[in-house]
Amino acid sequence: MDIAEYFDSIASYWDDDYSDARPARIVASAVSIPRGGACVLDVGCGNGAMFLDLLENGACEIEGIDVSRNMVEIALDKFSFDPRIHVTHGDFLTHEQPGYDVLMAFYSYHHFLQPRVFLQKARELLHPGGRLTVAFPFNRDRMNTLSAILPAGLARGLLPAAEEIVFWREWFEIDCVCDNNGLYLISGTAK
Repeated sequence: MDIAEYFDSIASYWDDDYSDARPARIVASAVSIPRGGACVLDVGCGNGAMFLDLLENGACEIEGIDVSRNMVEIALDKFSFDPRIHVTHGDFLTHEQPGYDVLMAFYSYHHFLQPRVFLQKARELLHPGGRLTVAFPFNRDRMNTLSAILPAGLARGLLPAAEEIVFWREWFEIDCVCDNNGLYLISGTAK
């Protein structure tokens, strides 16, 4: 089973399983959009759970991208009325449209098994000074437990944030790190 098949199979009840993630989404969006008018790429956008929080914190345009066709269809059904939101079925690593102010990876970073490849692509797509935020609604231990029960090859364990940022330093200036009982978040600006 690949990542697209897995998320296609759980798309219909994803919202129900992670309704308790809202506080983490609020923090992640507030950290990510320090000024109004940001153009955001939501990587692994799923069903669009981050969209409203990003808009409330100043996003003027959001492009969501996800490998799951079913997740994209749900997001389109939920948000097709809003001209500020665009959702694409595709692979982030082959996405070619640069020029974003913010790149958000909420609850998706661990599905990129090679973090350096993800980070390099993120840097290519961001404006200089643009912000990358990865965040999870649970602590690292819980995320690693959840990752371990997924089919093989769909997720990797997260390192302690202080170790994970070593991958980031080539492309990003890190200015926000949280690795506590309720939130795992790393955010920084593109060099």
